[in-house]
Parts: sequence; C-alpha cells; structure tokens
Amino acid sequence: MTQAECGPAVTRIADGAELPAPGRWQIDPGHAELAFIGRHFMLTKVRGRFTGLSGVIEVAELPGDSTAEVTIDMTSVESGNEARDEHLRSADFFDVANHPTATFSARASGWQGTRGVLAGELTLRGVTRPVTCRPGTSATPPTPGAATGPSSPPRAPSTGRTGA
Repeated sequence: MTQAECGPAVTRIADGAELPAPGRWQIDPGHAELAFIGRHFMLTKVRGRFTGLSGVIEVAELPGDSTAEVTIDMTSVESGNEARDEHLRSADFFDVANHPTATFSARASGWQGTRGVLAGELTLRGVTRPVTCRPGTSATPPTPGAATGPSSPPRAPSTGRTGA
C-alpha cells in the first residue's frame, strides 16, 4: 500500500501492535495479491491468485473502524496452468468477457492488534454476496531514516484469505 496523502508518520503503535498510520492508503498493485485455494473434484487443492488489484484502505484512528474498497481484475487470475486459467476466465467460471472486474467493499470487524476480519460484500459476475476474510500482511516497517516521499513511498504488500 502507498499512503495517498502525505503525513508525518507511516506507522503507529495501537494496542501494542505496529499498524499503518490513520489515513487513506492506496493499494499498490505491484505489491499486492489476492490468493485463493479451490478444490478440484474435492480431491486436490488448486491454488491461485489475482495479481490485478486496485483500491483504497481507509485506516481509522480506531483500527476496528477501518474500511476497504477493492477492485479485482478478473483477467489477472493465475493458477500456474495456462489452460486452467483460460477455463477460469471463461463463462463456466468468471466470465471475464462480460464481467472483467469484481469488487469487494468491507469494514473491519473484531480487530485486536494486527488481527481481525474484514466483513463486507463481494460482487462477482454481477452477483453480490456477504464475505468475511482475514487479511494478512507480509509488510515490514520502513527502514528508519529511509526516504518516504513521493518518489519512494512506503509499501505494505498483503494477501487476503477468505473463510473463517
């Protein structure tokens, strides 16, 4: 993520955990992915990801009041098998010809420290359903003294996992 507004601090301590500073954070598509695990005939796991993400996370003063708005480029699905990826893009699954994007709009829930859930709505193929996901982060705080201006914004890559 990159901070959409210039501010004095990139991170802060809340409930003993290091978190992004309050503000509007732009999802950095080059450093974010949405991963999934599906089952094939209930026998094998198929792992994949969407690499085309954009959106904004509004980090609130109280982490539990934070929100997220994400747009997913459905054509960016990658599962490690091009034939399977083309099938996933087809009308049998994501129907990217008619629905090239999906959206996720959520609010933080049950947040404590660096853990919590995002409860929201996922719109996929024009159908909106409730979804709860546990976001994860592989972020490391910026190096003290490192440049954090517009030419080298702080970044916080993340993956989201759905399910309870």
